[in-house]
Amino acid sequence: MNRSRAQSRTGLLMTTTGRTRRVITSILSGAATAGLMLLLPRVVGSTWKAVGDVLSQVPLWDLAALAVVWIGGLWSHSFVLAASLPGLTRRRGLTLNLTGSAVANVLPLGGAAGTGLNYAMTRRWGFSPAAFGGFLAVTTLLNVVAKLGVVAVALALVPFIHSASAFSATSLLFLPVPVAVAVVVWVLADVNVATAFGRAVDRLIRTFRRDHRSQLASTVPELRHSVLRVLRAGWRPMTVGMLAYLALQLALLWLCFQVLGISLGLPVLVTALAVGQLLSLVPVTPGSAGVFEVGTAAALVALGGDPAGVTAGLLLFRGFTYLLEIPVGGVTLAIWCWTHRRPAAREAVAG
Repeated sequence: MNRSRAQSRTGLLMTTTGRTRRVITSILSGAATAGLMLLLPRVVGSTWKAVGDVLSQVPLWDLAALAVVWIGGLWSHSFVLAASLPGLTRRRGLTLNLTGSAVANVLPLGGAAGTGLNYAMTRRWGFSPAAFGGFLAVTTLLNVVAKLGVVAVALALVPFIHSASAFSATSLLFLPVPVAVAVVVWVLADVNVATAFGRAVDRLIRTFRRDHRSQLASTVPELRHSVLRVLRAGWRPMTVGMLAYLALQLALLWLCFQVLGISLGLPVLVTALAVGQLLSLVPVTPGSAGVFEVGTAAALVALGGDPAGVTAGLLLFRGFTYLLEIPVGGVTLAIWCWTHRRPAAREAVAG
């Protein structure tokens, strides 16, 4: 009896500690986001009044055209998601994208919460946990490779625009990312490496938790087989969809500056997109809000951009790729919840 009470107290304490930690994390993350956004114009040598004057020039029909390009990018990415989970329709892929992004853009470290939501949705649609695990592995790998691909293109343009300074401050911070990708590719290339990798992680986990019975030595090779099967079957729509998505992201960024009357060369825009992709790999704030804007604006100003114009253009771009995803994803999630609760409600009434 005493042991049971002690375990209950321990469990309650851990739950309370976890909630307290989440609240503190949320407060710190929100404060960091607000602070970075407030300081954004000053960091690049401008003011909010100057930025507002530039943004006030955008006509409503130009915003509508930008929205079409934004939607086109999301639709292109749905091809990647549909090919990563055999049996998933593009409409459902778009739903996963919007709802997951909405959660990730609101909550601190919201990527995990968005993944959990997407897992629940795919389970409701009848997909197995193993299928979702393969889907998550494939989409994560493709997204990271795509981001690194944009960075590689930008680095190739360094001699033409002298943009090395845009990457010098961040290159060492993100060195583990390509290393991790190389390890994943190595694991995918050889089943023996996959088994050895899983066994090594098992040992590492048991070093810290002796009572934990990890079975990654068998799970990792199974996941490798699933990932390779999906990649072999869907590499064409994945490639085309991802390239179209990146092209439309670049087009949206270009158009955001064009409607403001700011002309930036293609190499400069590619560099800006690459810096933003790098910064989004470490989501310190929800959706990298604040970090993305400050880092990318600083890079563009270093490349000769006007501080007020650069800040306004980036805010317009993020208005679509970050801010608009929250209400649109929220409405999409509400519709999904409503449509998937109605059958259960009818069954309860019939009973």
